[in-house]
Amino acid sequence: MEKMDREMDEALEMKLQALQAGDDETGDGKVDLRDLKHQLDRVEAQLALQDEQNRRLLRNQKRNLILAVALVAALCVLIAVLMVQFRTAYHTVLDTCNQVNELAGTLQDSLNTLDSAELDAMMQTLPGIADKLSKIDVDALNSVMQKLPSALDTLTAMQEQINTISNFFGNLGTVFRS
Repeated sequence: MEKMDREMDEALEMKLQALQAGDDETGDGKVDLRDLKHQLDRVEAQLALQDEQNRRLLRNQKRNLILAVALVAALCVLIAVLMVQFRTAYHTVLDTCNQVNELAGTLQDSLNTLDSAELDAMMQTLPGIADKLSKIDVDALNSVMQKLPSALDTLTAMQEQINTISNFFGNLGTVFRS
């Protein structure tokens, strides 16, 4: 595509140079009909060259705009997926913390009000408490906590990219308004 554009530009450039070489046809220093025709041909050649360059520029801008929109859409989808994952991880951590707090509260209340008979009863319920504690997925909780800082860094980087793209569209809008 670029080779064809380059060839067209060279052909128009050669025509323009040929027209400019013979600017004064009669050599008498006066502007006559032949001179005006020659100047008109040169202006038409210049306009044809500019027209082709403008069309190529518009095609490139359209392609860049489509690519930018696709990139923004992909970033939006990625951000949405990350937000869902963060929300799920956050709720899992909150649920786990609530369960631990309930168990700690129950244990503290029991220890505050116990006598030896109650202590025996508590020892009987200890396997149930241990069963509840065994249901907490500590590895998943640790995994979420380890991945959280890098995920937040990624989110910050994406926000900066979105700001850059937003500025690009703002600048692009001013070009089209001018």
